[in-house]
Amino acid sequence: MPKIEDMWLTPCARPNGLQAADDGLWVISAADDSRLQKLDYETGAAIVDVPTDTYKSSGLTCAGEQVWVASTHNSRLYRLNQDGATMEYREPPGTGIHDPRDKGPSYNRPHGMEWLDGSMWVAIKPALRLYLIDADTLEVQRSIPTPGAAPHGIAWDGEAIWCADRAMGKIHRLHPRTGEILAEIEVPAPELHGLTMHDGALWFCCDPSGRVCRIEV
Repeated sequence: MPKIEDMWLTPCARPNGLQAADDGLWVISAADDSRLQKLDYETGAAIVDVPTDTYKSSGLTCAGEQVWVASTHNSRLYRLNQDGATMEYREPPGTGIHDPRDKGPSYNRPHGMEWLDGSMWVAIKPALRLYLIDADTLEVQRSIPTPGAAPHGIAWDGEAIWCADRAMGKIHRLHPRTGEILAEIEVPAPELHGLTMHDGALWFCCDPSGRVCRIEV
């Protein structure tokens, strides 16, 4: 099993979404004020720390100077400025689709997000699918099933999409067109929530503990 390296604790409570940038690690909190932070890779100190209008959010990604957030419990995808101000919000894909493996609420619950050349991947419950959507129109380009019933953070490595499943305690590398499982990493602890890739390693965060960890792949 690859080594899981503990890095530090986030300054925000309930870290849920992660996105690596050249100058810091973006995180969105699922706590009441849904704080958006950019953290120093070495220390975890906040470089940016602002509240947002999102609600109990679980995912985020960056598109240039803007940040998209999966606002999980009001079923919205928010486009924000880096100061946390809302530019717009849109309905996520997969509304009305309910995979029988999902035992949670029936409303659309977007989780992890990942920007990719003018498109975005979004992990959706209860559809239990990863959707690739056009970033401007949000039109669905394609989707693949998730290996488990609790997909959370997602990350792109240049060829395949990684998906962290909180309930399974596993991160799967998936073929972006078929959903075929290409690799699997077991993470017995801490709990998997946000996921991103930075300098060839997977970084993930744990909501209950605030821990941020790193895995060389």
